[in-house]
Amino acid sequence: MLYDMRYGITRRSCAEVYLKLLVILVFIWLWLPVANANDTFFKRIGVDDGLPNATIYSVAQDSDGFIWLSSTNSGLLRYDGYQFAEFQVLTAEEQNTLGSQDVGSLLIDSSQNIWAGTWGYGLSRIDAHTGKLSRFKTDDGDVNSLASMQVQVLFEDNQQNIWIGTTGGLNRMTADGQWQRLQFSERQLAHNRIWSLSQTQDNTLWIGTSAGLHAWREDSGLSEVLLPFPQGSGRDNEIRALFSSGDKLWVGTRQGLFVLDPAKRSFQQAEFFSGRHTPIINVISADQNGMLLVGSYNGLFRVHPQLQQFVKFREQESLLPTVNIRSLFLDRTGVLWLGSRENGLYYTRHSKSAFASIHDLAPQTNPAQFRFTVTAVFADTDAIWLGSAEHLHRFVRSTGQMTSYVTGGRVNAIRRDASGQIYTATDVGLFKVSPDLKTLLPVPEPFQQNPQVAANIRDLTIQSDGSFWIGLWGDGVIHWDPLQQVSTAYLQPEIRHKTGDAVQAMLVDDDFTWVGTRYSGVFRIRHGSGEVEHFSQADSNTLELPSQDVQCLEKGPVGSLLICTQQGLVLYDLQQDSQHLLDVRSGLPSSNIIGAYADQQQNIWLLTSKGLSLKHSDSQRLITFTKQDGLVATEQVFKSFFDDQQGTFYIGSIEGLTVMEPALIWINQIEPKVAVSRILVNNMPLPLQANTARWPEIVLKPSDTSLEFEFASLDFHDPSRNQYQYKLSGFDPDWILQPGRRSAYYSNLPAGEYELELKGSNNHGLYNLVPERVRVRVLPAWWQHSSVQVLGFILTMLLILTFHQYRLRHIQQINKLLQNSVQERAKAQLILETKVTERTRALEESSMTLSLRTRQLEKSLTEIAKANKELKRLDKLKDEFISTVSHELRTPLTSIRGAIGLVAQNAVPIGSDAYRQLVETALQNCERLSQLINDLLDVQKFEAGKFALQLKPVDLADLCRQAVDGIQSYALRYQVAVELQLPAEPAALTQADPLRLRQVLDNLLSNAVKFSVPQQSVILRLVVQSDAIRLEVIDQGQGIPEQFKSRIFEKFSQADASDSRSKEGTGLGLTICKRIIESHGGQIGFDSTEHVGTTFWIRLNRLSNVLPLESA
Repeated sequence: MLYDMRYGITRRSCAEVYLKLLVILVFIWLWLPVANANDTFFKRIGVDDGLPNATIYSVAQDSDGFIWLSSTNSGLLRYDGYQFAEFQVLTAEEQNTLGSQDVGSLLIDSSQNIWAGTWGYGLSRIDAHTGKLSRFKTDDGDVNSLASMQVQVLFEDNQQNIWIGTTGGLNRMTADGQWQRLQFSERQLAHNRIWSLSQTQDNTLWIGTSAGLHAWREDSGLSEVLLPFPQGSGRDNEIRALFSSGDKLWVGTRQGLFVLDPAKRSFQQAEFFSGRHTPIINVISADQNGMLLVGSYNGLFRVHPQLQQFVKFREQESLLPTVNIRSLFLDRTGVLWLGSRENGLYYTRHSKSAFASIHDLAPQTNPAQFRFTVTAVFADTDAIWLGSAEHLHRFVRSTGQMTSYVTGGRVNAIRRDASGQIYTATDVGLFKVSPDLKTLLPVPEPFQQNPQVAANIRDLTIQSDGSFWIGLWGDGVIHWDPLQQVSTAYLQPEIRHKTGDAVQAMLVDDDFTWVGTRYSGVFRIRHGSGEVEHFSQADSNTLELPSQDVQCLEKGPVGSLLICTQQGLVLYDLQQDSQHLLDVRSGLPSSNIIGAYADQQQNIWLLTSKGLSLKHSDSQRLITFTKQDGLVATEQVFKSFFDDQQGTFYIGSIEGLTVMEPALIWINQIEPKVAVSRILVNNMPLPLQANTARWPEIVLKPSDTSLEFEFASLDFHDPSRNQYQYKLSGFDPDWILQPGRRSAYYSNLPAGEYELELKGSNNHGLYNLVPERVRVRVLPAWWQHSSVQVLGFILTMLLILTFHQYRLRHIQQINKLLQNSVQERAKAQLILETKVTERTRALEESSMTLSLRTRQLEKSLTEIAKANKELKRLDKLKDEFISTVSHELRTPLTSIRGAIGLVAQNAVPIGSDAYRQLVETALQNCERLSQLINDLLDVQKFEAGKFALQLKPVDLADLCRQAVDGIQSYALRYQVAVELQLPAEPAALTQADPLRLRQVLDNLLSNAVKFSVPQQSVILRLVVQSDAIRLEVIDQGQGIPEQFKSRIFEKFSQADASDSRSKEGTGLGLTICKRIIESHGGQIGFDSTEHVGTTFWIRLNRLSNVLPLESA
């Protein structure tokens, strides 16, 4: 039968224990699922995470921040937060003969030397600076040699002596390097197997053995054995763990935890939970709050040192109750490490958490009922209201009772009015809770005055005056006053313009209601006037949004506005009219901000799908909290956030509600230690440097083409959130930040000297101030050395000179041969050149002839094309002319023929009104025909260049009066008034042909009258300027169509050229006007707005040196 000295049991009985333990674990798993509820408090590292072996006996940390582990089979391990590196504790010869390394105890002394106690292979020490391995073994010929090859415990006392407890006795290495085995003359140890060692304030060394506790002092020697469990037998007094705290010594045994008063040498057992058997204790430590932590066969327990009793972790007696915990270690940043037997390595931050679940508020409830996506949250004195996909839930904290109301749609907002009435906004309408809290009652009134609006409510705000602002999907905003029963709709055209657009957030202040939308940015509605102002991504105003998708609007720190978008959070300062953007470049885990809130201390809290982020009011640093920090879930929910103004936040997530106390928020302010954990050259790792993070200068040979650095920020709260900045001086121009990566890769570095500078952050974004540095030297290739290059240059010059001499002699010989050949060829060349010259001349003549004919042909084709274009134009003009003139001739001739026919047939009495009207009609149409003929003759004169003006000084004021008087009868026929506006200034004189100017005015006035609506006015305005005179004819007609403006002065141009047009005309009048005015050296133009009217203007030069005309 084999006996395992480490555990004091036979291998056969070990198998029996394992079988029983397996049965117990299955029973616990089936019947006590809540017992493992807090396992998620820890993060486990196992074989699947790269841990070579699942049994960890001891945990320590060196001054550089690396975590060191002692393990079965895998020996000594170093952990940097990402990967494990194995260090040898046996010599190369021992490794070949002994095989695996079984390290059961570990100590990093004050000089940073690593001591590794093995099971069966003695003691090893790795020098901190040289990496030299020293071995200590048993030697029958040396009384001071190691007491046993099985090392159980290592301890460093206050005098920096190293104590080694083995299964065969106790050794000591003094501070000055003397090695001793302790021999006790007065009395012997109760048992030679040393389980534990500790030292109290009076420098007494306490030795825990398999059969009791001893005290040892240098001056008095070994004390009598002390038994915490005197009535026990066998291994009941096995002192498995010792921990000194103040003036007390805590003793862990197989029968429980005891506290020893060193002065009285008396034990008192710590009170365990009623009705429960005390577990076997393996290790004792203290947390940062002064509580004792006890690792046992049945998980982790907590002890109150003053009360001397075990206390619960919230509602759990122990954490990890199925794990056999063998070591406890609290590192420099407050991370608690737990080494276990066959369950891997655990770690967590052991402190009171600011985060809790709703189940923690009522532990008697079933946690499964709270695991749903919380879409909205509201809390009052005793009740918490939660929204979900199709329900509204009311949770009463005092009783733990949960009441659910069916809504039929997603709950998007929960609000309370001034009277205490709870309202909920859903995808299917507005509801309120009945007074007896038993049912939901629909509230249809806001939509009765807007029946075309769908009651899909995305946000809800209730003002202090009792009015409601309701944000809708696809239908804008409704403002509803329940007292007046008035419902007003806003932004419906703006929102309906884009399919799928919706109001996602609203904020109401004293003067405005701010509205955030899905696709259209931000709108601002002014109270009272209802004026709407729009802010969008495309606008160039002060508020520039990074995205049109606005997901929240909240009041920010004093005088500011928080705007959540898919591309970051905008902090808009309303007083300074300025803004600041926070996104991933600022340190956020995601730019998609789904909620934001500014608390009473002006801190800003941001919700993202990757955690809850905090920006302190006095810092630009952004800190992100995830499930690892205590959140129920890392992924938060759109705008699901509530502050009860009593120091508690309620935050909805995809897995339930997180209850947070901001006052308890722990922020990691400890500057991390940063290391280059591994260096790879040509993808092969360099040997690790002892137990230190420092690397010597890295020397690369010319054949080394790649260099890779792997980083580690040795803060272990959440290594996945640690970030790195690095710069290779001499190669990188600036610091490089690569989120999510912890390595830097370089290839084909030029020869030279470089230095890698590295900064790393902790899980809350705090970087180390002093960069970690590694020097790199790239050796030049053999041909890059200066001596080789100088020698090569000399050899090259000699070769060039030799070759040059050879070439000169060779050229001279060839030249002689070439001279003869050249003379012969010169004669032949002369003959050939003569023939080529003759041929060339002939080709040039032919080419010139061909070029001349080509140009003639191109010119002919151009002239034909011009002629063809002119013919098409003339043909079009002919068609327009025939169409227009035929219409203008046919209409008056028809009128004349009708009137004369009636007169000729004596259809009306001569002298009667009808008779005179017929004669007048015939006369008017004769004048119309005469005018048409005159227009055609004028156009012909212009075309023929025979148009002449009779220029003389003209007073345009008189000319305007004549034109207005002459047009009155025509205007009366159209029921249009003609007004004349003259300036009260000197006479408006110009050099002009009065008849032609009168023709222009008559034409413009008749057009204005003709295109005016009855009862409107036409204005002729004369404006005298310093060097010019401006005439304006203004009507109030329908204006000129946009497509007709460009050709209004062309011949026969009409907006309506059809035979059925309502206004007569040939389209020649404006053409004649333009020709006449341009002949006077003036300008004519127009300004027209459809459905408003048209202004034709004429600009003529003013005569300032001509005396005014005498009055008639």
